Amino acid sequence: MDGNELISLARQLYVDQLVGFLRSQFAKYPGGGAEVPTERPTNPNLYGAHYRIDFLTTIKGKMDASVVVELVPDRQLEFDPIEGTAGATEVRMETLSWDDVEIVHDIPGDMAPRLKDWFEQWYDPDERRIAKGATQPPDVIHSLGIYPGALVIDFGTASTDAFWSLIAILRDAGARKLVIRDTRKLPREHAN
Repeated sequence: MDGNELISLARQLYVDQLVGFLRSQFAKYPGGGAEVPTERPTNPNLYGAHYRIDFLTTIKGKMDASVVVELVPDRQLEFDPIEGTAGATEVRMETLSWDDVEIVHDIPGDMAPRLKDWFEQWYDPDERRIAKGATQPPDVIHSLGIYPGALVIDFGTASTDAFWSLIAILRDAGARKLVIRDTRKLPREHAN
């Protein structure tokens, strides 16, 4: 199995779980919203403090309250690490959870300016690509964390193009080696 197949499988496994989760939440809270853009200024690593919440609803009662509900997937792919190249860049995939992708890189300097256009496209902070009343997931990432020597991305419902275009940006920025893994451990599902 190659990297393209693994990325597609990881995305599909996550999106299937998210769609089921959202159906369940909408059944309980019909007035809720999915993939709601918010800001989290207390997290300095989030690009622009932007973060999409999986599900948000308001509960009416004595004290009206907004309730945030996040999916914690119960499965991720299991595979032996694979290695390949993107141009001159060595790429190693160790583990893969679509909503928790850490990309360790060796690019010096501030990554934020290099990722501005990519983030604008895939997070879509102004929701220009999201059609009102759409029944399909909106093809957006949920967050981008920038850390020294690493990026942590919740790819949300973004297509695999979001992943590959980010790899291309890192390659073009001069990365010699990229390691792709996740930051949390979940039960694994074999990639066939």
